[in-house]
Amino acid sequence: MNPRNLLSTVATLIALVAVGITAGAAQAEPQRELVTGEITVEVHAGGTVTGTGINCGIDCYDSRSWYDDEVPPTNRLTATPGTGWAFGGWQGCTSVNGQSNKCDASYSEFGSEPIIAAFYDVMAPSVYLHYPASDQVVGSSMYAGAETGDNDRVARVEYLIDGQVVATSTTGPFDLNIDTSGVSEGAHQFQARAFDPTGNNGITAVRNFVVDHSGPAISLTSPVTATNATHPQFSFDTTSTDVKTIGCLIVRKGDDADYSPCSPNQWFAADTPDEGDWQFAIRATDNVGNITQVVHDFVVDRTAPDAQFTSGPADGSVIKVGNVAYEWNVSDGLPVSQVCSWDNGEEVACDGSASRGLAAGTHSFKVTVSDEAGNSTSISRSVTAKKDGDTTDPDPDPDTSDRTAPVVKIVAPRQTLRSARKALRLKVRCDEACSGKVTVTGAGGIRFGGRVVLNGAGVAKLKLRPTAKVRRKLNRLAMRGRRGAEPRFFNLVAKAGLKDAAGNTGKASLRFKVKA
Repeated sequence: MNPRNLLSTVATLIALVAVGITAGAAQAEPQRELVTGEITVEVHAGGTVTGTGINCGIDCYDSRSWYDDEVPPTNRLTATPGTGWAFGGWQGCTSVNGQSNKCDASYSEFGSEPIIAAFYDVMAPSVYLHYPASDQVVGSSMYAGAETGDNDRVARVEYLIDGQVVATSTTGPFDLNIDTSGVSEGAHQFQARAFDPTGNNGITAVRNFVVDHSGPAISLTSPVTATNATHPQFSFDTTSTDVKTIGCLIVRKGDDADYSPCSPNQWFAADTPDEGDWQFAIRATDNVGNITQVVHDFVVDRTAPDAQFTSGPADGSVIKVGNVAYEWNVSDGLPVSQVCSWDNGEEVACDGSASRGLAAGTHSFKVTVSDEAGNSTSISRSVTAKKDGDTTDPDPDPDTSDRTAPVVKIVAPRQTLRSARKALRLKVRCDEACSGKVTVTGAGGIRFGGRVVLNGAGVAKLKLRPTAKVRRKLNRLAMRGRRGAEPRFFNLVAKAGLKDAAGNTGKASLRFKVKA
């Protein structure tokens, strides 16, 4: 055999043997697969989980590889609660016997649900009261504020008065305005209580406070109820020590005005240009907002009372010595006082009548009437007292042959209620010397008048001044008329009864209108 062919054959045989050996070896030892698995950990609430490659809070994932013919590895996990927390248990991991905070977690090849470590809150929130301050005085409301803290969070804060919840806040910073209008006056206790989501709660110590619903005590100092002053003044006093602001005003009743600053025991004054009803008002507040309002009504009256003798010797007459008596009527819208005097002597109180025994000689009698506003009127008469047989009348009776009554006529110029409040203008004509009264009346109790004296035929131009009471009525009618609540014109009736020297009486009547 050719040596070259022999070598080729040997090589072929060796290769065949090698292939057979390799095939046998492969058939004896199967091929292994590498497997990769993972663990995912979730921490619920306050705590940490640690293990090999696991440090939850920093890294909550770990992966590991092994061959498919090996036992899958496990990772021992340890749960550690944070401050104020406790461990609640595992989910997706089996606890180690006797060590509930540990478990052996298996790696999952295809991924699985995460392993959950649950913690729960065991610490109560901290809470501290900022407001109200200790022993603070409050009125109808109170500002409450608390500072809170918790290892988790504060869910709500309750505020308590005398142990009862009166308000709740669920939104930080938990400050509230609390209604105390229904809380009784006096000393009370206040607290704040904070809750976390688990229900743990902490409460503050009791803080005392005082509820005050009473405004300042205000008392007027002898206020007038009627005055004729153009610049009346008033004063007041207070015993309260917590007064914050005081305002005063003097205003016509029914009108509005702004308060001006004023002080106790000092005069407060303002102009009162018109007669009528006025008010002095005080508005005082204390430090917590309670209000005291005092309103005092008064009348401005600058019209003197009307006084007329109704009986007694005429002025200048001659009478017999002995007792003499006078009577008189007084008309005014305010309370009046009366004093009388004889022969310019001492004034003594009297009321509508007076009498006295007179000796021979000239004597005088005087009545002074003053109303509550300070207006006054005086009427007087003088007589000469003579003994029997010497009483010649210096003013003998007039001729009684005249039986014809005087002709009287009344004319009313155009005017308004506003002007009539001060004085109603009338013209009274008489065809001879005459005197007497003129009376004006109207609906609603309007009644006032005056006297007429004509020394001869002619016209008396009268300005009849209403009493204070009538002026107030006319003022109300004028105001209502301007607002449209009353007719635009108001009806009045004037009547005159005048006597001539012979005692004959002439009468006249006029119905007329004044504009509202």
